[in-house]
Amino acid sequence: MPRQVRAAQLLLYVLGVSGLIVVLALSDGMSSYGLGELMAPWLLVWLCALLALTYEGSAKGGIRLTTIVVMVFVLLGSAGEVADAATPGEFLDAALRIALGLPVVVCLFLPEATDWFERER
Repeated sequence: MPRQVRAAQLLLYVLGVSGLIVVLALSDGMSSYGLGELMAPWLLVWLCALLALTYEGSAKGGIRLTTIVVMVFVLLGSAGEVADAATPGEFLDAALRIALGLPVVVCLFLPEATDWFERER
């Protein structure tokens, strides 16, 4: 596995675990509506982390493209949340997704990553 794909995989794992920590830390005293609003973007991140589990085995270009598209949706939503953040916790929540998600998209767009997912099996 190329370093770029491995880096994207590890970043997605770190992002998934940090999402769990953020949700647990910020959920204190929230209503169910607020908790759902907090968890919604993290569900997409956790989906990408689950997709990253397949990178070493039988993953093909569709898995790479799905991860990229879902992460772009996460990044676009997070950019809006950074601009509208009312508390430091909300800002940190969205900024964390941007800081760790953007390198994932970049790594998966590199030629080495494309070649890895399109290789003959």
